[in-house]
Amino acid sequence: MFEHWGAPAGFAVVVPRDDGAADLDGPFVEPELWRGGIGRKLVEEAALFAQALEARELFASANSRSEPFYAKCGFKPAGRLESPHGPISVMSRALV
Repeated sequence: MFEHWGAPAGFAVVVPRDDGAADLDGPFVEPELWRGGIGRKLVEEAALFAQALEARELFASANSRSEPFYAKCGFKPAGRLESPHGPISVMSRALV
């Protein structure tokens, strides 16, 4: 969790997978704090945490709005999935 002026500003969750990778759930940042670098900091902390769990790769699900953000954080396209809200991109970032 990341705080801004003592209040929660955002968080991310790392979920280990059985295949030696990890999934990034989030990051979630309070909308009024978007574009302030909090999301990128959360992704970097999540990547470090995934590495500590010995994950070799970090996966994220991205909609069309968040794809550019993940690309700036070092993620590459890794496929597409159907969701109840429409198609989403799967993106990955090597950790090793």
